[in-house]
Amino acid sequence: MEERKWENLNSDCLVNVFGRLDLETRLLDIVLVCKKWKEVLLNPLCWQIIDFPDDISQSRLAVASDARGSPNISGLINFVVGRSQGCCSKLVLPNGTTIADLIYVSDACPNIKTLVLPYDDVELAYHGEAIVKLIAKWKSLEVLDCGFCCCIDQIVDKIGLHCKNFVSLSFQITQIDPVISSAIVSKLANIKSLVLKKAFIGKEEIMILLLGCKELELLYIQNCFFLGLKEFDEEMLHLASRIKDFQLEGSTFMNFTFPQFDEEEMLFRLEEEEMLFRLEEEE
Repeated sequence: MEERKWENLNSDCLVNVFGRLDLETRLLDIVLVCKKWKEVLLNPLCWQIIDFPDDISQSRLAVASDARGSPNISGLINFVVGRSQGCCSKLVLPNGTTIADLIYVSDACPNIKTLVLPYDDVELAYHGEAIVKLIAKWKSLEVLDCGFCCCIDQIVDKIGLHCKNFVSLSFQITQIDPVISSAIVSKLANIKSLVLKKAFIGKEEIMILLLGCKELELLYIQNCFFLGLKEFDEEMLHLASRIKDFQLEGSTFMNFTFPQFDEEEMLFRLEEEEMLFRLEEEE
């Protein structure tokens, strides 16, 4: 039986397979197999899903460096996103992404359905107002993970206005007040998935979400800070029980009511509570 050669494999099948591989393999390994595989990677359909590792410097993609030896993250984003030629439907951005990169993405990926912003990028977080303006360009957006981002209420408002098929929202380290929770209920009536991480939230805000999000199928509350609550009481648990996938993990119940502090103080409170928790464990 004659052995099949790599270059004789069907191109359409290769496009399907290559599009499922991780980014490092597509960029650094596939191109070395044979000339045909390298040519197949030029097909924009191979780049419908672009998932950057969180920390480029700890990945093999760090070979793309600037003059100082640091990973050229903007150059890498432009290069990879450019290969999709507007076909990218899912994009996971790395730490170090700038607002300029996001503006480029908003033009280069008009049909994006899933967008994940970096979780540990404080600089990008404070450009919430700029992100709000970009939402209007992503009319096909269905899933948004904001990471640590300000202006959540304004982002929700724009999503409700421009993204008619939107179903899933995630964010972290955010002060969830009645304005934000009410905006989610009123602007995202068909939302099916909501993920809150390291957020500050009180009972009023939880009740607004549980009572108002009628279509919710998934609710994850992870490592959040419940203000003025001793426990997730029976009333809240009863309302949450109708949600198919409800998870309450690692959250802390705090003895003060909802304060109006800015993000810097919020981060300080977060670190303070984690330190107290570690001290209690040591005792």
